[in-house]
Amino acid sequence: MSDIYAGSSYVPYQPAPFILGGLVAFDSGTLSSGQNLERGTVIGRVSASGELVESQQDATNGSQVPVGVLNHDADASGGAMNVVFAKGGDLDKTQVKFHTSWSATEQLAAFDGTPISLVTPE
Repeated sequence: MSDIYAGSSYVPYQPAPFILGGLVAFDSGTLSSGQNLERGTVIGRVSASGELVESQQDATNGSQVPVGVLNHDADASGGAMNVVFAKGGDLDKTQVKFHTSWSATEQLAAFDGTPISLVTPE
């Protein structure tokens, strides 16, 4: 299969390995500058700027509320960048990466009230 379609390059769709099913939904946003995050990282939104950052349970800027899970590796160390994140679906909890500020108990409740479910794959 060619990597060129109608004179433009493209990347074939490859589902994220941490998404197991359910009501899968994606969104996009701007990852704040100065971060280098891996696929599967739990992210939150800073209330004042609307930018996305790694969600820390003890934050006070709005990002303590997870909005989703990063769908790809993202290196914004050189400047803010657009990213895609999963905001719905059954996610493999063994591949979802929480910041160390989240306790195991808090992780279980992190996505309460959202269409994200953390599940153990069979």
